[in-house]
Amino acid sequence: MTRFLVPAVLFATACQTYDFEPVTPIAISQTTQTKNVVARNLKPNLMILVDKSGSMNAPINSSTPSCGNCSGDNCPATCPTRVTELKTAMGQFLSTSATVARMGLAFFPADPVCAPTARIAVDLPAPSISDTDSAPLTANATAVNTQIQAMRSAPGSMVQVIGGTPTGGSLSFLGSYAPLLDDRDNRQDFVLLLTDGLPNCNSNNTLSCSSMPPPPATLCTLGIGGNGCTGTFCRAGYLDKDGVVTAVQQLRSRNVSTIVVGFGADFASPEALDVLNGMAAEGGFGRKCPMGTNAECGSNNTCLPAVGGATRFCQKQFYAAANATELATALADIQNLIGMGDPCNFSLSDRPTDDRFLAVIINGQTTTKGPNTWSLLPTGAVQFAGQLCDRVKSSTTAEPLKVEFRIVSTL
Repeated sequence: MTRFLVPAVLFATACQTYDFEPVTPIAISQTTQTKNVVARNLKPNLMILVDKSGSMNAPINSSTPSCGNCSGDNCPATCPTRVTELKTAMGQFLSTSATVARMGLAFFPADPVCAPTARIAVDLPAPSISDTDSAPLTANATAVNTQIQAMRSAPGSMVQVIGGTPTGGSLSFLGSYAPLLDDRDNRQDFVLLLTDGLPNCNSNNTLSCSSMPPPPATLCTLGIGGNGCTGTFCRAGYLDKDGVVTAVQQLRSRNVSTIVVGFGADFASPEALDVLNGMAAEGGFGRKCPMGTNAECGSNNTCLPAVGGATRFCQKQFYAAANATELATALADIQNLIGMGDPCNFSLSDRPTDDRFLAVIINGQTTTKGPNTWSLLPTGAVQFAGQLCDRVKSSTTAEPLKVEFRIVSTL
């Protein structure tokens, strides 16, 4: 215990001693999330980016007796592949949820080897100041589904499933797609990435077989035991974590969020878990579990202990789907995530543990919590109510509602 000598100032002729217990200072940080809210009849832009690399031909469960050594179109109906399961789930989603967003589509790779996508398979609908007409949205969803259902392994197919996984370059291409970057109507913009494999195909990868010492074999995405990163794939064969994370960051800087769905089994490895988590976190939708329960993270996922602060993350921050059923569940969650659920419910990328650490500011004015204003739900989302909810529903492009969430957390 530290002792300090403090002179008595009033009515004292002697000195007195006081005991002080040292207190560790508390470090705090503040994050601010700003949303320009427009009435939710303005549907978000959702560009779907689908991995059609050769690994998508693999069976969902290669140990199924009927699978044998089959691949792609050669597998019997009793041996579903990643492609067939993807087509099943996306077919259901696109037919039942056609009007939840303005949808577009792109595939990668663009050739049978390693080229990132350089074209849009289905463009986003034409610019519109209103989405009261659902026909264009339905037409686009149908066009997207037609392309996805055309995925085949056979040579000459309209959408052949073949090649590597140039995820980073394909995301970068979407970062130059003007309709996704047009903010004149204040729509939300999303990229929905559906991928089954480890990203590679980056000719500028810092990892190279000529490095001394060479990278670990676990970072090579080609061949059994990671022995295929040679020759023309000396760089392109290695895991491209830096490239994909940078591409997601660049999209985020242009107000485009990326939602990551890991499909199949390749993401089970530590290397895949690391890169998909990195993309999900930088994309703005890393899955969190503010209440500390595994249920918040979904099936086959766990809530990790908090590190360096109050925010708790799921072990898999991305949406994991090993089959059509799990993919359908993930798509249902994502449908609500992109804003087509309760218009007065706001998910926060950083979530406060207590509403005392949250400030809600509407058009520059702080709004206190209450039954007719807002409340913090156990899920970590903010629920607007009463007149405040009515203001959200009546907001327009001409008169949007600026909503700020300021969150204080300890470090």
